[in-house]
Amino acid sequence: MIESVQARQRGAYDFESHYDNLCALQDSVPLAAVKAHLSSGVLDINADRVRATDWMPILNTLQINKSLEYVAVRSFFQPASDSDDKRTAVMKRKTPAIRSKEITFRLCKALRDCLSVSPTLMYIELQGLPLRERDIQALMKGVLKNSTLCHLSMEYCRVGDTGLESESSFY
Repeated sequence: MIESVQARQRGAYDFESHYDNLCALQDSVPLAAVKAHLSSGVLDINADRVRATDWMPILNTLQINKSLEYVAVRSFFQPASDSDDKRTAVMKRKTPAIRSKEITFRLCKALRDCLSVSPTLMYIELQGLPLRERDIQALMKGVLKNSTLCHLSMEYCRVGDTGLESESSFY
């Protein structure tokens, strides 16, 4: 399951082949939604449709990537209110993997690493993700190392005052 140095170096400039390779190594099928816009330098994912096991090849490829210009990870999941107990039980079972602390942290670390090495990444959009302070701190470390990023959006991420404070402390 350990990839060669050459494969990793090639993968930095070819997201699709590296992603396919990592999926094959873990015996999973690459997601068409992940590969849909890669030829245009765009990774745009509806994170609600990605299972926990499918995140690792995406994140491991993203962290070394040097060719993407635009990365968007969106979640449209609406947690159920406590007023409807039966519906709450059904919704908890269907909660997307991106809503877990571990996946959001790994995503932010992968983006941090990508920002640290990428000469082309200009746009990052994170929408509707439950980002925590440690997620934002990891992401900001990459933002500080990057000179090409023009647009960072965390729309509907409920960053809050503490998140903004930790964001502004990096500047």
